[in-house]
Amino acid sequence: MARSVGIIGAGQAGIVLGAELLRRGFAVTLYSDRTPEDYLADRGRPTACLFGEQVVHERELGLNFWEGTAPSIERIHLDLCAPDKLILFSVIASPRLPALAVDQRLKFSRGLRELAARGASVVVEKVSVERLDALAAEHDLAVVTVGHGGGPSLFARDPARSVLDRPRRNVFMVNIRDYDLAAGVGHKQLKFSFVPGVVEMFWVPFLDKDAGVCLSIVLEAVPGGAADRFTAVESADQGVDVLRGLVRDLLPWEARFLAPASATSPVTWLTGAITPTVRDPVARLPSGRHVLGLGDAVILNDPLAGQGANNATRMARFFAERLEERGDEAFGADWLASTFDQFWAYGRFVNLFSNAMLEPLAGFQRELLLAASRHPDIGTAFFDGFGDPTALFPWFAEPGAARAFLREHGVRGSDLLRYKLGVARKVIGHKIASGAAYSRA
Repeated sequence: MARSVGIIGAGQAGIVLGAELLRRGFAVTLYSDRTPEDYLADRGRPTACLFGEQVVHERELGLNFWEGTAPSIERIHLDLCAPDKLILFSVIASPRLPALAVDQRLKFSRGLRELAARGASVVVEKVSVERLDALAAEHDLAVVTVGHGGGPSLFARDPARSVLDRPRRNVFMVNIRDYDLAAGVGHKQLKFSFVPGVVEMFWVPFLDKDAGVCLSIVLEAVPGGAADRFTAVESADQGVDVLRGLVRDLLPWEARFLAPASATSPVTWLTGAITPTVRDPVARLPSGRHVLGLGDAVILNDPLAGQGANNATRMARFFAERLEERGDEAFGADWLASTFDQFWAYGRFVNLFSNAMLEPLAGFQRELLLAASRHPDIGTAFFDGFGDPTALFPWFAEPGAARAFLREHGVRGSDLLRYKLGVARKVIGHKIASGAAYSRA
């Protein structure tokens, strides 16, 4: 008789786990608080870009319904900027595998229907703690994949693995169309605009439920800084207007591109802030029964490094494999916790990368990116890290390893000095030109 797993939540982790378990012969019941139609009628959801192996894995699961429709992201462009309206240098390279960004309203609506067609039972209900206790008794295992929802979590915060205790960025997201693509050729690829200490912006080629191919803009503002302008935004149109003003002030070379843009719909925007948190993977219920947490329910990262949906996909695959290997043995709480520890041997690098991106770049990290602006193979290695953060270690985390990495890629100390002098000349020229313009004014 097939072993029974109840999955609470039909997001990225829930859909992928359900598809994995079905193909491994499990009986799957998916509990969702929304119908497929509810998902399609929902307001805009956070932008989720899948990188590298996660795109491949969805294809292997037969969940790649938008390949050929969603824009394939085959190049990434990063501008490292100064606060005084200057691009210091740009890194332009191709990751080994394309990325893909699809509206989660489409993904989750189609995923619910697809899993039902494959034999999963889909139950539409909002699961309370009391109901969860009953589900833990009904199934061989109940898995909670519902992430942050503003209320208290079933899963206790792990203080040893949760290194941050407050949000480090204020986030704004909006999907836009009608932009001036002729004025921003670089936006045919995934583009990052980083002003260290002020803001990180992501211009993501995106498949929107209503507008089709468009751009999803995700902006991460340092609280209290020059880009922290969105907390009072009350509509998509207002958000786009505030965004235009920010671009004029900080990234003026993007102003013409953004000038004609409009939101794809009144609901495709959001604001918020996230405290990165790691939680205990197993929760005890009032009856003494237990449930497993997966995805954002237990590992929640700031979206700056784009790891939410990617890590949910990795976790779902990892646990599906381990549940199958378990055979007929019980999915006990101690075994689930130790299995999570096995995953954490990988997952900790995801958190290290995500948290490192929230900190000011160290000198050696700036050197790595500067070298990448001259050596596309180094850029590829960096951008591949979004698909597999373990590939960034130790060279993106340790100065000695960074120097060895650069030597392996043919970059000598004299080369770095030459690159830095080139940036310095650019800065001086910009200040002279800005001063002359000010004098004429």
